[in-house]
Amino acid sequence: MRTIVAQRNPYVILGIPFGSSREEANIAFARKARVLRRLGAEGRAQMTDLTWALNQVDEGIRLPEAEMGIYRIPADPSAFTITGAGALSPLPEFLPPRPGDTQGALDALRADAAHDYLRFLVVHRASQLSPPPV
Repeated sequence: MRTIVAQRNPYVILGIPFGSSREEANIAFARKARVLRRLGAEGRAQMTDLTWALNQVDEGIRLPEAEMGIYRIPADPSAFTITGAGALSPLPEFLPPRPGDTQGALDALRADAAHDYLRFLVVHRASQLSPPPV
């Protein structure tokens, strides 16, 4: 039988970027500890994890750029920034015009939109009314 050990990341627990300094870790620890103290017994249990994380940041990593044992979130924050067309941001495709009754189609679309909006208004108003007395 395989045993799965959940990895804990001290940087994620403290809410700081991977490789942060001891000073940044202390600031994050103080901010989170303040919140945990207000939670009472539940906060004291979580304080153990917070203290462990601070100790790991202090003693764990001497060369952050060479460390491969701790996962990093996100590995590259700029990877989540879309800066133009691509797989996640394609350019719009324009369809060629189709022959037919465009004015009739536009009128039908407007009528459908008005009907949907009327339905929305009725449902919204009904949710504000109380049921009739019995």
